[in-house]
Amino acid sequence: MEHSIHFRTKTAAPKRLWVLRILIYLAGIIILAFGITLNTKTGLGVSPIISIPYSISQLCKLNLGTMTFLFYSLLVVLQIVLLRRDFKLWQLLQVIMSLITSFFIDRFDILLPMAETVFQKGAVLLLAIVFTGLGASLTVGMKIVPNPADGFASVLGQKLKKGFGFGKNIFDLSCLAIALILGIVFAGKLLGIGAGTVIAMLLTGRVVALCQAKLYRLYEKLTA
Repeated sequence: MEHSIHFRTKTAAPKRLWVLRILIYLAGIIILAFGITLNTKTGLGVSPIISIPYSISQLCKLNLGTMTFLFYSLLVVLQIVLLRRDFKLWQLLQVIMSLITSFFIDRFDILLPMAETVFQKGAVLLLAIVFTGLGASLTVGMKIVPNPADGFASVLGQKLKKGFGFGKNIFDLSCLAIALILGIVFAGKLLGIGAGTVIAMLLTGRVVALCQAKLYRLYEKLTA
């Protein structure tokens, strides 16, 4: 009898830890969506990761969440094209992750007001960078399903034989270039690109770096 109780306790623990990983991952998605949306409320430029869907949403008068979902889905398709037979079926879960992220971006876009004063813009930008970096760290750190943007950047770095960091830099710069072209060609002005975009691109990575070590230790404990 004692042996049976001990066995059930041992098997129950990993299940609880797996549930905790999923909850942390989902919290990361919500925090990431909050940070991304907060960045759009600064009036100083959006995060590079959504500069393309933001530009298209402004041009076509569509909501940001819908365009973000379509953009993320496109990134999954591009991963399939680049990886071909190496693309795994479980990676399609990125589409579901995109849907959840887009849903919360839509909700936050409705709820959050635009920053008005210079002080408010600076404070909101700082918060946006912190939340975006923390959310990205939580989703990546739990190693469940990557954000489609991070997944595509990883594949890009792999194909260029330069690693994830290089792929991420190329992806961010490409997004900015395409967003700049879209704005100038179709609107005659910049759409969502500003000083805040550059600052977010430079500092979000630092937030991720600060969170990474602690989240790695947490992941090790949850999977030990």
